[in-house]
Amino acid sequence: MSTPPVSTHPPSDLRLVPVEFAPETFWVGKRDPGNIFYANPYLRRFRGVDPKTQKQSEFNLLIDPGSSSDFSTIHTKVTSLIGGLERLSALFINHQDPDVGSSASIISARYAPRAGIVCSEDTWRLIVHMNLPRNRFIATEKFAQGLNVPTGHRLIPVPTPFCHFRGAVMLYDPQTRVLFSGDLFGGLTDANAQGLWAEESDWKGIRAFHQIYMPVNAALARAVATIRKLQPAVEIIAPQHGRIVRGALVSQFLERMERLQVGLDIMDEAQDRTHLQAWNSVVDRVLTLARGYLGTSVETKLATSPELSDTAAFDGKRLTVNRMGKWTLEHVVDLLCQGEPPEIAGPILVEATSAAAEYNLPTPHLDIEGNAAPAHVSLLTS
Repeated sequence: MSTPPVSTHPPSDLRLVPVEFAPETFWVGKRDPGNIFYANPYLRRFRGVDPKTQKQSEFNLLIDPGSSSDFSTIHTKVTSLIGGLERLSALFINHQDPDVGSSASIISARYAPRAGIVCSEDTWRLIVHMNLPRNRFIATEKFAQGLNVPTGHRLIPVPTPFCHFRGAVMLYDPQTRVLFSGDLFGGLTDANAQGLWAEESDWKGIRAFHQIYMPVNAALARAVATIRKLQPAVEIIAPQHGRIVRGALVSQFLERMERLQVGLDIMDEAQDRTHLQAWNSVVDRVLTLARGYLGTSVETKLATSPELSDTAAFDGKRLTVNRMGKWTLEHVVDLLCQGEPPEIAGPILVEATSAAAEYNLPTPHLDIEGNAAPAHVSLLTS
């Protein structure tokens, strides 16, 4: 079968043709002009020799097939690549939300009657009510060590519980080093953004999406730790929303995601603005002390953070906390202490903790052990 030309990035082509962003890996989604939130269905086409039969084999996997409202676009693009939806071998569904896989019912009932449906048991309990055939369910729990594709390739299900659904499971393709991450690393996209590849500016939309939908940082930190253990290391993150992450942004976004405060972490503090004046006083004291040790490098350190502007205003000299005072103080202290010896980091940590206590504020969570602060600091945080 001949393969039609695919676009590598021209934005004008996104609505018309599939985009091959890794070998035999295609974005087959829909883009409406001006939208800031859209779904990303992907097609992974495997071709090779079946280890059992020693014959040429093909396996076509549609990942997060998307909303039924996007079905016509997906149908057209997938058909242009493999000749028809009836050639689909399986559908993979990250979790139960309708924008992830509500088109699966029409695909499996009418167009791909033999395609398996791969997802977690928790996800299946809900999506089965979309009239999906029970006899085609393939549980990811049965393939924790990997799922062998009948072309000699392998896929690895990667559970990410509570990101944002209990049964959410990512899918890792070690051949292409693409991680299909579902909602994790998905986000809102600027209406004027061009192409499929994420840029530094995409983090703002990713952060906003996660702070709304993810329940707690502990779930994100666990997911990041799991991603870092994957071998070979992940090179591309293909989320179900937003744009595709590659290159240096993979490690940068992993680091930010690991410490991102979301959901219950920020709900109460985000709504409580009564202590902002006190938090500003604490931050002022910390910065004054830090300047005695670090001089003008204090401003340089603060300017390196792309996240500080989310909660504070920094004019190059003065920092004013506008919301989430505890998180802002923790972040400022982390920036100041990064790379500094204990004799500098220690006094900064002590000042932050003791100043918060003097104003009867919640104790900031600081990396005391990691910065090797003096032993008496632990008494202040107990």
